[in-house]
Amino acid sequence: MTTQEKIDNAIKYLKGLDLKSLAVGKYQVNDDFYYSIQEYDSKLIENCKLESHKLYADIQIVVEGEEAIDIAPISDLELLTEYNPEKDVSFWKTADTMERIELKNGSYAVFLPRTGHKPGIAIDNKPAKVKKCVGKVRV
Repeated sequence: MTTQEKIDNAIKYLKGLDLKSLAVGKYQVNDDFYYSIQEYDSKLIENCKLESHKLYADIQIVVEGEEAIDIAPISDLELLTEYNPEKDVSFWKTADTMERIELKNGSYAVFLPRTGHKPGIAIDNKPAKVKKCVGKVRV
C-alpha cells in the first residue's frame, strides 16, 4: 500500500468516528496507524514548538475550537534538537518565513515527514480551548 493510500484510509477511518465523544487518550488501530485525542488551550506563538517526524505522517483534526499551525519544509530549517527516535520527533528553530494555516471545527491538515509544523498557536493571540485528534500513519 502506498503512503497516499495509507493516509487516505486513515482519514476515512477518522472521519467515520464521533471524535467529539472520544475521551482523551491514545487509540491503536493497527501496526501502521494510531491516533490520540487531546484537549488543551492554544498558546501564544512563542510557547509553541516547531517539529517534524521521520517515521509517521500527522493527520491533525481540530474537533472543537481553533488553532493556527505554522509550516515550512525542513530543508529551510535549522535543527534545534537532534532527532529522538523513541518519540519520532525533531525540533527546529523557527524560520524567518513560514506559511500559516488555521484549523477550525472539523478541518484538518496532513503533515508529511519533510514538513516542519508548529501546532497549537492561538489565533489573534487569544488562547482558546481546543479538542484535537492527531492521527499517526507510518510512512
